Amino acid sequence: MALRTALPLLALILAAPPPPAGQDSPLKWPVPPPGPSREIVFPHILIGAWDLARELAAGGVPLDVRDAGAYARGHIPGAVPAWHQEEEGPGGIDGVRSLLAERGITYAQTVILYGDPGRDAVAHLFWLMRRAGCRDVRILEGGLTAWLAAGGALEHEPAKRAPSDFGRPAAEPLAVDADWVAASFGQAGVELLDMRDARGWDRWQTPPGFGAGHIPYSLPFDPRALLPASGGWPVPAELRRRLGTLGPRKGDPVHPDSIFVLYGDDARDPRTALGYLLLTLAGMDARIFQGGWREWTANGGRPVVRVVSAGEVAALLRREDPALHRSGPPRGVILLDLREERDFMTGHLPGASNLPFRFLSERFEKTVAGAWPGADRATTPLVLYCYGIDCVRSRKAGVHAARLGYRNVLWFRGGVREWLEAGLPLLETPAATAPAAPVSPGGSTARP
Repeated sequence: MALRTALPLLALILAAPPPPAGQDSPLKWPVPPPGPSREIVFPHILIGAWDLARELAAGGVPLDVRDAGAYARGHIPGAVPAWHQEEEGPGGIDGVRSLLAERGITYAQTVILYGDPGRDAVAHLFWLMRRAGCRDVRILEGGLTAWLAAGGALEHEPAKRAPSDFGRPAAEPLAVDADWVAASFGQAGVELLDMRDARGWDRWQTPPGFGAGHIPYSLPFDPRALLPASGGWPVPAELRRRLGTLGPRKGDPVHPDSIFVLYGDDARDPRTALGYLLLTLAGMDARIFQGGWREWTANGGRPVVRVVSAGEVAALLRREDPALHRSGPPRGVILLDLREERDFMTGHLPGASNLPFRFLSERFEKTVAGAWPGADRATTPLVLYCYGIDCVRSRKAGVHAARLGYRNVLWFRGGVREWLEAGLPLLETPAATAPAAPVSPGGSTARP
C-alpha cells in the first residue's frame, strides 16, 4: 500500500540530487579552540512531502508522534506509532533501542518523524534516536497536513512490522555528565547554554531563573524564541544567523563552531531536546547535560554563580558596616574589584580589594589570602564586579574562582555603574596616590 501511494509522487522527483550527509563531530577532550569558520553544510533533516514519497519507496519508516487516537483515524502509509515518554522507563538509551526494535526499526534505516504540530514531541524523539545511534533521522515539515496537501493518502490499519534487532551502532557522545561540564569551564571551544528561562539577554536584563543561580560560564538561551509563530521549523540559514548573535553582551557573540552544551531543569525538561534539534538544524555541534540544574545542585558540592543587584551587595556589606564607609575588607564577604588600578583608586565599593583582570590568574589566591585569610571556599560569598553590564570580566573571573573550588560566587553584573545609579557611596583612595587622569566607568578600558 505504501509503495503504491508513493510511486506517483516519486516519479516527479527522481532527478533530484541525494541529500548531503550529516556532519560528524566526535567529542574529544580537551577541546581544541575553534579555528576559522568552516564552510557551512546544513544537515538534510527537514524534508517535504515529495522527499517523503521517495523515502517510502526506498524503505524509509515514518514514525507517528501523535497520540493513539489520531494515529487510528489515519496515518501516513507504513507509519508506526511512537511511544509515550513514560514508556522509556529507567532503561536509558538501551530502553529506547528496545522500543525501536519492537517497532521493527534498525539503526541503519531512514526514519521520518512527523506530528501535527507536535514540535516538542518531535524534538524529543529526534534527540533520543540520534543518541540511540539511528544513522538517518528526518523530520517531515508541516506534518500530516503537508502530506495531505501534496495529495498523499492515509492508512487506517496499524502498520505491521515484525520486531527486529536494532543493531549496535557506533556510539556518538551526544550527552555529557556533570564532571565533563565542570572540566569545561572557560575552555575555548565550549559554550554552556542554560535553557530554564523563557527569554535570553533581552534588553540586557538578567532572566530570573538564571540570575537566581546557574552553572559557571553559562549563557541564558530560550530555544522557543527561535520558533516561527505560525508553526513549523525555522529556515536553517536564518536560524544559524540568529544563533550567531548569542553572547554575554552586544557585539561579543560566541563562536558558531564551538561545542554547545545544553541544560535545563532535569532529564525530563523538553527544552533541551528542542535546543539540540535547532542547533543541529543550524549545522552546529550540540550536546546535552541530561541531569541539568537538579543534578548539578543535588549535593551542594558544585559551584554556582548567582547574579546579584546593587541592593543585595549593599545588604551583605551592611551586616558589618551599616554606613558603608569602612575601607577594610569585611570578614564575611570576599569583594573583588576587577577594574584597572587607577579606576579603583578613583572610587570603589566599601571593603573591596583591587585585582585587575589582567592579573587574575597570578594574583587571585594571593589577593584573597591577604585580605580574607580565614575565608571558606565552600561557603564564604565571593562578590565579583567591574565597570557595568557591558563588562564581562566578572563573568570570566567567576569561572576562574569555580576552578579553584569557590562554590558561592556572586556576579555583580551591574558593577560600579549600577552601584552609582542606586545612590550608593564609593570610597576613594588618598589623593596623593590617585592618578592624574582617571578613566571613567564605561571608558575604553571597560572591555577586557
